Amino acid sequence: MEEQFPVDGTVERIEALLEGLGQTDPESRGAAEELLRLLLQLYGAGLGRVVEILREAESEETMARLAGDKLVGSLLLLHGLHPQDAETRVRAALHRLERRLESHRLELTGVEDGVARVAIVRKGGGGRVPADLAASIEQAVTECAPELSRVEVEGLTAISLVQIAPIG
Repeated sequence: MEEQFPVDGTVERIEALLEGLGQTDPESRGAAEELLRLLLQLYGAGLGRVVEILREAESEETMARLAGDKLVGSLLLLHGLHPQDAETRVRAALHRLERRLESHRLELTGVEDGVARVAIVRKGGGGRVPADLAASIEQAVTECAPELSRVEVEGLTAISLVQIAPIG
């Protein structure tokens, strides 16, 4: 059973504690930041060793399960240990999002210089592009590949407003 760890709340609490230390004693904040950095390096090295052992044991299924776990996957990303590259992760996220669409498909046209380019392609005579699709794409890409700096969405048509002038 997957236990829900409050990642966002924990990160916010760490930031608040560091901010509080900085306001009372800037030297303490520096020491606390160094302590956090060293702990992250230690845990990252340990996680790296776990990944190495799993690879040596050819436990690709287990690695895939770990990488697919939201918390563990984010830690693997943080330490540069995720087994899938950004392009593979983005394609999978787009595929999951695309399943909710009836008349469009999402196509990753490339990942280059920290930018994911996604095309929205109409299937057949299909309907309109959902209004929040660009935001949904951006959120999906940001969650699966936080190391990317931007998402460019192609294929959204601008809405033209018809101007009506008053008579007379």
